Amino acid sequence: MKQRGVYVLGAVMAVVLAFSGCRKQQAHQVDQPQRAKLVQGAKLISVLNPQRADSLVLMAYKQGDYQRMLTLTDSLSARGELNELRTRGYRATAYRGMKDMKAAIASLRRAIEVEDVSDNDYFLMVHLKTLYAELQQLQGNSEGALRTALALIEQLRSDGYEDSEFCQRLYSVLGESQLNLDHPDEAAKYFERMYGILQKSIRNDSVGDHLMEGVEALGNVTSTYLANEQWDQAELWVDRLDSVFTLCRGTRYAADYPTYVDWYLASVKLSRALIAEVHGQQAKALQYYKEFQTTDFSKSDEGRMTGSSYLLLSHRYDEAAENYVVADRVMDDYGFESNLQMIGNVLMPKLRANYYAGRKDSALRVAMQIADLYDTAYVKQKRDATAEMATIYDVEGKERLIAEREAKISQQRFIGVTIALVILIIAFLIYVWLRHRMAEMRAKQERIDSELRIAREIQMSMVPSKFPKREGLDMYAMMTPAKEVGGDLYGYILQRDKLYFCVGDVSGKGVPASLFMAQVTRLFRTLAAQKMMPDEICTRMNDALSGEDNERCMFVTFFIGLLDIPTGHLIYCNAGHNYPVINVGDDQCAFLKMETNMPIGPMPGMPYVGGEIDSIKGKPLLIYTDGLNEAENNERKLFGNERMLDILRKSKAGNARELIESLAAEVEQHREGAEPSDDLTMMAIYLK
Repeated sequence: MKQRGVYVLGAVMAVVLAFSGCRKQQAHQVDQPQRAKLVQGAKLISVLNPQRADSLVLMAYKQGDYQRMLTLTDSLSARGELNELRTRGYRATAYRGMKDMKAAIASLRRAIEVEDVSDNDYFLMVHLKTLYAELQQLQGNSEGALRTALALIEQLRSDGYEDSEFCQRLYSVLGESQLNLDHPDEAAKYFERMYGILQKSIRNDSVGDHLMEGVEALGNVTSTYLANEQWDQAELWVDRLDSVFTLCRGTRYAADYPTYVDWYLASVKLSRALIAEVHGQQAKALQYYKEFQTTDFSKSDEGRMTGSSYLLLSHRYDEAAENYVVADRVMDDYGFESNLQMIGNVLMPKLRANYYAGRKDSALRVAMQIADLYDTAYVKQKRDATAEMATIYDVEGKERLIAEREAKISQQRFIGVTIALVILIIAFLIYVWLRHRMAEMRAKQERIDSELRIAREIQMSMVPSKFPKREGLDMYAMMTPAKEVGGDLYGYILQRDKLYFCVGDVSGKGVPASLFMAQVTRLFRTLAAQKMMPDEICTRMNDALSGEDNERCMFVTFFIGLLDIPTGHLIYCNAGHNYPVINVGDDQCAFLKMETNMPIGPMPGMPYVGGEIDSIKGKPLLIYTDGLNEAENNERKLFGNERMLDILRKSKAGNARELIESLAAEVEQHREGAEPSDDLTMMAIYLK
């Protein structure tokens, strides 16, 4: 539920912009006979008792020419036709219209510091103080708004204006401030007082101006409860808003200001959509959202941001991300300074919308924007809290105690929010960086895997997959690398009645062994094609592979044979390789006894000595690498020579392929799922 509430905040910011004391004046067409006025503008005029100088300034205000309003104010003030209070109040109003909120608040602060206010300007001062409290709340300074509103309410009570419109507005500010400070009971108390005053003012309102003010106030309360995740209270207040809004829509005031009617209609529909969605009533929520989309407000920049609250709740992240494209423009239009509320209400939902929509680059840009704005927001929050605590509410001892308590609460809340925000940003940046790094690593690994697959295909193409078809000759071989590529090899060359064959095992595994294996294979084919004897081939290969070029001192154990097919005569040379196994008759197998030599490669200039057998006809021959007899299981137990010989003695294989495949199956069974520790190559030759 907490996460859902955060989603609401971005849109509530836009709702607050539309429905709070700081309203954006809608620009109407120039050819309309009369421009629409802000509700707050009407309030300002009603408390002025304007003279000639005031009328000039207010005419510029009604026309929306705020720069001219500012120029007239300064000019009339210099001639002494405007007093200090009205001058500063007009400046604040002009700056608001120009969307320079910093200058507007500064002018209001200076205005409410004016002393010796005449009775004629009493309500103007009250209005400016009320507006100052509303702007403080809008800017996220709930503590400052609380102090300003409390002091002004005490003044109004003592002067007999407890049920005035100003108290209604101030109670709304107090309720919002208390709710934002996590005091829901206090907030409810102030909101009910506001509602009580509102009900009195709208009972006999036939024009509709009090009704419109009521709609405005109830819209504020609804938005505040939505922002603070108080869903049941939000539903109560949106019902109240709807009932007052229904009355207001039939008045002349509403007919004069259709833009406001549209705004509040949008507020009611979207608020109900949010509440229904949170309560799991998706169909109902969607219907309310569609009704919200029929309003003109929903198509404006503020409306798009406002509607994103529902889109986030209903997981329509792509649409929400599209809407938040206008967020920077909205913030610039309103001229709001960077503060934690702005970051939390606008940029954090924008970050989530882009992230969950899969727009990682956009999400990263928003995260960096948050990080850049954080320092400014931190300094401003600290400065504002210090200034408000020190000056606004330092009147009596009791009030100082309240200020100290609120300052402590504010400090704790600020520290908590700051830490959470920083942790969230750092975590997100780390996550994005890790995702990026992991994507790079996956891409790199995929390239490596692809290259290794190609290398394996190339290597496997270097060993024959087809074997000679000669009468009386049955030959088969198999090579299984332990990794993607390996260092084992086998090969043969058939030259009429002469069959050269070999099996080798390069030191090491993987890519280096496969490259060395390729050289060995190439040399075997080249030298065998020249009809050299096996011992001479080994000698020439050793000379070619050893020496300075073999810096890693790699070597290959190698068995090479030259078989005369008609007679069965075998000439061979064993360069440090496993002894082959030969069937000696009566189903008995034994290792072929022979003189061995050094492996090929580590030492140049080594002589290699061969041997021969008169005939291997009827004596099947098995040549293999140590991936057979040294295969290990999970307990690191070896397959072993004895087991290999026992299997060969008992084998009923009728040909070379059956023998090789039965041995491979026995090795696989022995490993019991363990990864192979070495490459496995076997070659069998049957000669009848």
